[in-house]
Formats: sequence, C-alpha cells, structure tokens
Amino acid sequence: ENFTEYQLAMATSNSPPSSVPENIDNGSFIAPIEVSEEEYENLKQQIAELSLQDACFELLECARYGEVDAVGAIIQQYPSCIGEALDESRSTALHKACANGHVSTVKLLLHRGAPLVANDSGNTPLHWAAANGHHEVVATLLQHYPNDKVDVLQKNSFGRSALTEGFGSKSTETAKLLLEHDSASEEKLLMGGKPIAEEEENSSTVHEDTESFVIHNFCFGPEENNNGIVKIRELPITTDDPFGESAVDDKTGFGIWSASLVMAQWLAHLSLSSNVFEDKIVIELGAGCGVPGLTVAITSTPKQVYVTDLNPTTVQNLEKNIKLNDLEDKVTATKMDWEDKATWPVSQDGNIASGQSNIVVVGSDLIYQESISPLLKQVILNLLNKGGTFYYVAPDTGRAGLDQFLIDIQLDMKLVSKSVAPSSYHANPLKSKDEEEFFMHFHELTSSTYVLYEFHKN
Repeated sequence: ENFTEYQLAMATSNSPPSSVPENIDNGSFIAPIEVSEEEYENLKQQIAELSLQDACFELLECARYGEVDAVGAIIQQYPSCIGEALDESRSTALHKACANGHVSTVKLLLHRGAPLVANDSGNTPLHWAAANGHHEVVATLLQHYPNDKVDVLQKNSFGRSALTEGFGSKSTETAKLLLEHDSASEEKLLMGGKPIAEEEENSSTVHEDTESFVIHNFCFGPEENNNGIVKIRELPITTDDPFGESAVDDKTGFGIWSASLVMAQWLAHLSLSSNVFEDKIVIELGAGCGVPGLTVAITSTPKQVYVTDLNPTTVQNLEKNIKLNDLEDKVTATKMDWEDKATWPVSQDGNIASGQSNIVVVGSDLIYQESISPLLKQVILNLLNKGGTFYYVAPDTGRAGLDQFLIDIQLDMKLVSKSVAPSSYHANPLKSKDEEEFFMHFHELTSSTYVLYEFHKN
C-alpha cells in the first residue's frame, strides 16, 4: 500500500476487522479502536497540523484502507471533511470504505452523518458495496437509512442499479438483501425501476434507449503499436431481467462481459504469437458487443469475421462497432437464430458459411441455463468441418448446464487444451489504464476465474 506522509502511526491492514467493535455498533464512537492510546494521541497532534485540504485527502485515503481511528480523528478535528472530501470523480469517503468492505469505517462514517450521494458516474456507495459483494456493508447501509431514502433500483449513468450490481457480484447474500428491500417492489421491477404511476400513458410502447452509450478504447496487443486497439460501443442494460422472455428479447449483449475481455486477450495472443486465424473464416456466436471477433480482425489477417447475435438492437450496435474500427471490409454483423439455418452467416459465394475447412468458431460465456447446451452443440458441429476449431471461455463456476455441455461436446470434438486464464488476461485492458473506469465497468474481471477451452472436431 502506498501510504502518504500523513498516514502516520496507524495499523496498515486494508482488511476489515473480524468483528465490528461494540462502541461503533451501539451508535457511539469511543477512540481508539484499533491503535493504542499513545498512538492515538500522537495521531491527533499530527492531524491538527494538517490543512483542511490535506485533511480531506487523508480522510479519503484512510477510508479506502479502513483506518477507522484515523477517520474518526480527522472528522473530530475537521468536521466539514465529511461533506467536503471528494476525489476527482466526486466520490466520498463513504464510497471508498464501502467499495473495500470496511464495515467499522462505514459504521463510523454513517454515525458522523456521511451522506449517501452519487458520484459523477451516478454510483452511490451502495452501488460499489453491491458490486463487490460486501453483504455486511450493504446490510449496514440498508439498516441505517430509512426505506424512502434508499432506492436499490436507482441507476447510475450507465443504467445499472445496485440490485443489478449485486446480482453480478455472485454474492447470494448481497443479492438477497437488495431484493428484499422495500424499494425493489415487484411493480418497480416489472416496469424497469419506475413506479407504474410514473410511466407514460401508453405503457405498452417499448423504448429502446440506444442514445445512451459509452465507447471504450481497449488495448489487446503490445502497447508500443496500435494494432491491438479496439474501440467498443457499449449500451446500458436498463432492466433487472436482461434475459427477457425469449432469446430475441435477451439484452445481455448490450453490455461487455468480463469473459469476452478474457477471450479477446486470448485470441489476440494466438493472433500475435502464431497467427492461427490467417485466411480463416471466424464466426463469433452470441457476440454481444463483438469484442473478441473485432479483436481477431484487428490483430490478425482472417479471410472474414462474422459477429452474430439475435437481439436486433445488439446487432445494430455490432454494426456501429464495426464502423468505429473501420472494419466494414473484414467484419459482418449477422442476426443469427441458432434454430434457423437460413439466418446463419453467408459467405462471399452466397452459401451458408458452414462445413468449410477454414472455419473457426469462438464464443464466451454462452451457457447460463441447461436448455441452451444441446442447441449450442449442434450449431457448433454444423458450422465446423472435420478438424475445425472451437475456442470457448467461461467462468469456472456458476453456469448451469456448462458441465453437461463439456461432457456432451467431447463425444464429437476433442478437447485439445483446457487452462485457467493467466493473470495477465485479468489486467486492466483499457488503453488509458484508468482504474476508476475499469472498476466501474469491469470489476468482475479481477475477482473471477475463467477457463480457456480449445476443441477440434473429430
């Protein structure tokens, strides 16, 4: 940890205490909690010498690392810091403590009147606690504030609610707490977060908000050359049930999922190290925003790349991403229904692009329910000729149907390699290396394990 000159003689663990001290839990604050009386007196003396600006900076840092006694001492000396301490994205000390799961520090800040406000990206401290699966912090926030002061369906500027983040964290305790809150009423969930009374008169009209989006610049190659720069336009997922009632309603492809970033890193490595995609027809299934497919087109020399999905808005966004990267001559976006071969990619000779010797199929995190497995297997087998390759990336746990798919597909395909994604594939892939943006959009990348599979058709 990089402590500043003002971090002083404090305990340096950035982990929350094993239990919340009673003198915070009962609504009071009797210092010191984690340091000795002597250390605390010395701490107060040094804090008294700080300027207000420096004190605000230190409050943010100490909240981030869970230095509860320093937080208490700073607020005691400079009470206005509780509202004035903001970083460059207008995140508060409560944001920092919640993001890192420091329950004691969170309780102290709440006792001192810390507000539950959104930063410049629309994220509240609850968003960040939920995103990281810190269920104790989530419970503390929900218990502290009256029900009418907390809305777990409040969306950040990218259209994600604390409830959405909680589901994404894979913490069942976190998701349960948020789902049981009064603000997650069935009415609001069904109406995408708005009470029915607030909807327009013609509530049957479907509004696809494609005007709100963010463009990410990824780097999947050596930093010294621009061959690995991929521009991706991502749409907000503005519903807490993105899967929809049918496959065509599935909006999960609006967003960029961490498995696709791992896949892109892997495919870029294969392209740059052995150029396995040279003169190949590459078909990405369930492409979403198209990160892996576009990465192959940019880092290698394929004959043609098809990025496919079924949701119309997802396919329109794929077309925009192709134009963003000036790849209209190499990449085609296709609305592909796995159950209808007439919708499958068509090659330059007008035939369905399947069964050819030079086809490679790629996909990431495609299986999330058992019913998908048999259909996906048949699609892959129909697309590939003997010896054809299928590359797949998925989380190591939490995907219903994945284990059976891996068993079934090996009846017709050989598992050539299986490996856990290396740590380099989990690194910040943004060209800017902006850690704030990385955390906001792709926090799962650092906390999940992904497995890389390569299959060859028998």
